[in-house]
Amino acid sequence: MWTRLFILVNYVSWTILFVALLVFHKAQPEFDTLFDRFYQLNLRTHWDKDFVRYFVYTAGLGLGASAFGLGLAIFRARRRTDHKIPIRVLGGLYLILLVLAWILL
Repeated sequence: MWTRLFILVNYVSWTILFVALLVFHKAQPEFDTLFDRFYQLNLRTHWDKDFVRYFVYTAGLGLGASAFGLGLAIFRARRRTDHKIPIRVLGGLYLILLVLAWILL
């Protein structure tokens, strides 16, 4: 039972990371290309504050899921050789994403 819960938390955490990266992509300014200049299209040159806010929410949710998974891994680990690396990597990624969002706001 604990193993299934741990695997589920891992999947949820990776899914939240994927969603957070998609929201980050929508929040960033649009880049100028040859076609944009040729057709004289108006581009958004600033960060979209609404999507940045959603990004902070998804990154915070992912950090919470990662911390829950890490706590579950520590609770369940019986041997020194039990691996907790993937959930630590996700936690580190979420912290980096939150710091990046904090800098952008």
